[in-house]
Amino acid sequence: MKALLIGDGYIHVDDMVPGFSAWADKGVELVKYQWDQNGMDMSEINLLLEQHGPEAVEASPELLELVKDVDVIITQFCPINKKVVDAAPKLMAVGTMRAGVENIAVDYMTEKNIIVCNNAGRNAQAVADFTIGMMLAEYRNIARSHAAVKAGYWRKDYVNKAYSPDFEGLTVGIIGFGMVGQLVAKKLGGFDVHIVAYDAFPNHEMAEKYNVKFVDLDTLMKESDIVSVNCRLIPETYHMVGKDQIALMKPTAILVNTARSGLVDEGALYEALRDRKIGGAALDVFDKEPTSIDYRMICLDNCTVTSHMAGTTVHAMSRSPLRLANHMESLFEGKAPRTWMNRSVELRAFPA
Repeated sequence: MKALLIGDGYIHVDDMVPGFSAWADKGVELVKYQWDQNGMDMSEINLLLEQHGPEAVEASPELLELVKDVDVIITQFCPINKKVVDAAPKLMAVGTMRAGVENIAVDYMTEKNIIVCNNAGRNAQAVADFTIGMMLAEYRNIARSHAAVKAGYWRKDYVNKAYSPDFEGLTVGIIGFGMVGQLVAKKLGGFDVHIVAYDAFPNHEMAEKYNVKFVDLDTLMKESDIVSVNCRLIPETYHMVGKDQIALMKPTAILVNTARSGLVDEGALYEALRDRKIGGAALDVFDKEPTSIDYRMICLDNCTVTSHMAGTTVHAMSRSPLRLANHMESLFEGKAPRTWMNRSVELRAFPA
């Protein structure tokens, strides 16, 4: 059995090998390939995949040659599109070290009876930590004060000066109560806030554990002092926070998005911030990445901005290969991995 490990600008292929050492001990041949991202920046690749899927990035001739005799492909951002699948007649399974599968042609692999596994939760801790940091940064003007002091200006006047609050007693609304949303709720437990959540498939057990009340989306938007977007981007959730939802927010409320830009209508959010209809926003994701210095969200004085880094910590990256290897190891025994995405395909055991 042969497994192709594909590294990229975030995780080098040499750093993937130790995570799959247990596979090597089982006799699996590990083949290494360091993808050059077709000469593009990782931010460009990320946005292309997010907005247009795996077919938006061309497979290199070298990759197409390498996959001819592999049984398993392990990737992070390198797209595994239809052309790659068609070049890999022995392919049984594909694993991505990310939670997102925008770079994987899942539907096509389902047609071809190829198992697809993701790495759900691999950076959930990192994103949850960052989300709370963004809440604090926006309401308390941490980033704006830092920038002013570094520029020689002892700034004390801010857009939200009249309503910058203590967190105690605030209502936080979490849109998407999956792994990240649950961790945000858990970590907010010490702040003495009220937490409401919206999720299409509510987990009542975890809500009770973290003292969270489920409400509909409109109620969440109306009641929350902080709206935190923490769900997955799928066709059904595209622009789920649109002009009508933003119009329901309190004039002092803030919106935090550390998930995907497409979940929020960026144009509607910009107008609400520009016209001071809401208190502020904190964004780690944008419709166009990387942003330019004159990008519309960057120019606002009531919007904290960061460079799509919520999930990027040394722990999230370094543990990803081992975490995915452990998820998929059950296939050696013919058992379903917990992160198996396309369960309509036939479950096949890896050859011993």
